[in-house]
Amino acid sequence: MKLKTIIITTLTIVTLTLKAQEAAAPKWSSKAMKAIVEVLTYDKDGNLMKKGTGFYINTEGVALADYQLFKDAYSAVVVDVNGEKSPVKWILGADDTYSLVKFKVNTKKNVALTQAETVSSEGALVFTLKYSKGKLASCPSAQVSSIKTIADNCPYYTVSYATDESYQGTPVLNAKGELIGTTQPSMGNNGYVLGIGFADTLSIKAITTRVNSLALESIHIAKGLPDNASESLVYLYMKSTSMGNEEYLDLLNLFVETYPDNAEGYFRRATPLIDLHRFDEADRDLQTYYKLSTDKALANTKIADIINTKLVYQPEPPYEKWTFDLALDYINKALEEQPDVMEYKMLKGQILMSKKDFRAAVDHYEAINSSKDRSPEVYYAASIAHEGAGDSLSVQIAMIDSALAMFPTPMPAEAAKYVLRRGQLHAAAEQYREAVNDYNQYCFLSNNQVNTSFYYDRAKLEQKAKMYQQALDDLTTAIGMAPQASMLYIEKCALLLKVNELDDCITTANQLLSLEPQNVNALRILGYAQTQNGEKAKGIANLKKAADMGDESAKELLKTIEE
Repeated sequence: MKLKTIIITTLTIVTLTLKAQEAAAPKWSSKAMKAIVEVLTYDKDGNLMKKGTGFYINTEGVALADYQLFKDAYSAVVVDVNGEKSPVKWILGADDTYSLVKFKVNTKKNVALTQAETVSSEGALVFTLKYSKGKLASCPSAQVSSIKTIADNCPYYTVSYATDESYQGTPVLNAKGELIGTTQPSMGNNGYVLGIGFADTLSIKAITTRVNSLALESIHIAKGLPDNASESLVYLYMKSTSMGNEEYLDLLNLFVETYPDNAEGYFRRATPLIDLHRFDEADRDLQTYYKLSTDKALANTKIADIINTKLVYQPEPPYEKWTFDLALDYINKALEEQPDVMEYKMLKGQILMSKKDFRAAVDHYEAINSSKDRSPEVYYAASIAHEGAGDSLSVQIAMIDSALAMFPTPMPAEAAKYVLRRGQLHAAAEQYREAVNDYNQYCFLSNNQVNTSFYYDRAKLEQKAKMYQQALDDLTTAIGMAPQASMLYIEKCALLLKVNELDDCITTANQLLSLEPQNVNALRILGYAQTQNGEKAKGIANLKKAADMGDESAKELLKTIEE
């Protein structure tokens, strides 16, 4: 390239840059500036982090700004051209690749920029606006030099001027004052504009990608909802387990505000309201849920269930309007409309049990078991109802026998809980060998995936059934699973004394003392076992240690031995 050409080209770039800086503001800019805001973001201690420009893209407070303004922020406010401040309520989407964030300000009926319906062409004149406290004197302008497309056919413009960092994320408008995109970082003498259509890709997802998740997680301001009701309900469900009641309630309020005719939002909002003891509000939401529901039987059932759950698991403070009888009224209405739905029948039984009307619950379950709907689950529930009603253990066992008779042979794993229930009932009836057999079968059906408590409980039953070796084996297994549980060692020592296995008793007691040198029970047992095993001097010494520690049983044993 000739020197003259280089000089001319350089002068042209300088001229374009000067024109961009000196261009008078278009007539429409004063109206457009009403949609421009200053964004101020703050850290977790409330210290100002960054300032920049944002702009509204609709009249309901949805705005865009540079992502870097919001990264690591815990709160943010916007300041309009009149100096009025409004808090940023929700983050609606973020992308750190193209450095754009969508957010909602707690305002309504604000001025918004009008989005262009067509893509600007090469050579078109474009303008960039930045927040200004006073009257806008000028704004950078330049021509579109080239256009390419990125995600979802969104235009990405190259323009003939470069802006400084203060313009990052600012709006770019065409000659008509219509919004075409946002300013991207400049490179050399070129500027770049991200097409406004990219904002449509920014949203909250119920199931998000890792990249979008990281961008959102780097902003510590509350997140909004996905763009449609069905995905929002999935998102709410996923957030319900990780959010506190107040934060979750804010999301539910947003859902109800956004989708006021969606019944599910009112039902879901009732739960945190109950947890917060705002019972009147919860009741109003349940009534609204019922009115909006298309399936009245299901609505009656869900209301009955939520009332029953509150009364059982959160009885205090009481809410006099909600009673078990009210819950029964709701479930009975559901059954009047759909009498054959087992889910509804079982809920009625649960409510009767919660009310402690066990005789009515027995009658209810018997009615089901006399119909085509009988099942192991109903027989199991009937067994518990008979227990509550004070009926004999034999009747309770008979219900479980009937439940187990409905399973195929060999029994599937799902029969395990029924077998365990029968084992517990056999134990209560002092039928210990039958109880042990049930515990053995439960262990088999559970594929031996049982805990320490199971082995301890079975060992106790085996002792009562005089199955001492099995009991010792179970206690040994339990100790292996919970080697710090002193109670297990003591139980095993006591049994070893009972069967006169003195050497093993001494060994087990010493194992415990190696863990807990001051365990008085272990000292007493060790001392007694030693006196019975020909180690009288050692035994008396250990008994005296236990007696000195205040163990009355050791003192009595010493009297007997020394006499």
